[in-house]
Parts: sequence; structure tokens; C-alpha cells
Amino acid sequence: MIMSSIDILRRALALIVLGVVAVSAHALPPQPVAPVTLPNGGHGVDGPFFPHNRANAVAPTTGSTLQQQAQNRVESRLGANSVLGNGSSITKAQAQSNGLGFIAKHFDEIDTAHSGRVTLNDVRQYLQQHQQ
Repeated sequence: MIMSSIDILRRALALIVLGVVAVSAHALPPQPVAPVTLPNGGHGVDGPFFPHNRANAVAPTTGSTLQQQAQNRVESRLGANSVLGNGSSITKAQAQSNGLGFIAKHFDEIDTAHSGRVTLNDVRQYLQQHQQ
């Protein structure tokens, strides 16, 4: 197919117009920008990713406070409404199937009587021995 001279001129004209627009947009002088005054004398950006009122960082807990928090977590997780509630005992397989990974991992150390079952009191004793 041979292109006619009119088709060649149309395509060339389109490229020339595109080039002129690109060059003229690039050659514009910079526009002045009005100064921004933030409300309440604020500094920086405020929004969902840079909240103005950020929560204070929580200091890491140590010592007896940390031990108390760990004990509270154990009691809430293994208390009356769990598989170890009401004096029940569980096997290593039951600990694994109920999401009690810590107990399953340390089961042999917790089961000092080597009975194949542990109670909540056994877990408490193990935790107290390893807190010191």
C-alpha cells in the first residue's frame, strides 16, 4: 500500500501539533503560589496518614508489671471458659488442637508427674518457676 501525499501530511501535521504543545507546556514560566497558613498554628501535614493528634508511644513494661500482664493473659486464655477450666486436664495433642502452642511446646517440662496430662495449676507452677 502506498500512502497518498494527503495522508502523509495529515500524520505529519498531527506530530507537529503534538510537538508544539509539548514544547510550549514545558516552556511556561513558573506560577507563583500563595503561602499556606495551617489552622491552630499547626506544622506539617495533617490527615489519615499523618494524624495531628497522635497517640503517645507505650513504654515497654518490665519486671513485675510484665509478669502480672503475662499472668493476666494466661488466666484470661486458660481460665474458666477454656479447655483447662474447672480443674480439667489435657494431653499434648489436645493442647495442640486447641491452639495452646506454648503448652504443647513445653508440655514435657510442665508435666512434672509424667502422667501425659497437665492442669491449669501445672501450667501456673511452670510459669512461676520460670519467672524468677
